Amino acid sequence: MDILPEQFKASIGGFFGPSYEVELQSDGTLLYTDDPYDFPMPAREREGITVSEDQWREFRKALDSANVWSWKNYYDSYVLDGTQWELVIRYGDAFVSSGGSNNYPPEEEFKQFEDAVRRLLGKKDFG
Repeated sequence: MDILPEQFKASIGGFFGPSYEVELQSDGTLLYTDDPYDFPMPAREREGITVSEDQWREFRKALDSANVWSWKNYYDSYVLDGTQWELVIRYGDAFVSSGGSNNYPPEEEFKQFEDAVRRLLGKKDFG
């Protein structure tokens, strides 16, 4: 099992309210973006985060436990406003590209995923 993913990007948020994004950079760090949505102009805060090998191992275990590899490509409630989310992650042995608009995989699985991202970010907000 690979420790560090080859590709990783996750985001969650919407037009009304905060939005968060995390993306793996070529140097192995994560670029974390927190957009609190200060109307009328968003004040995006970006921060580079270094992740330990142990954190990456725990993250992969959490993804496996949350069953993300079997998530559908897209979950849609057919409601235009609200929360949108995306997850793209690739390891040598696993890949998922999933997202949604006001609709999610099973609740417990999605909560496990959100918690895993928060732990990876050192308990920063996500979701």
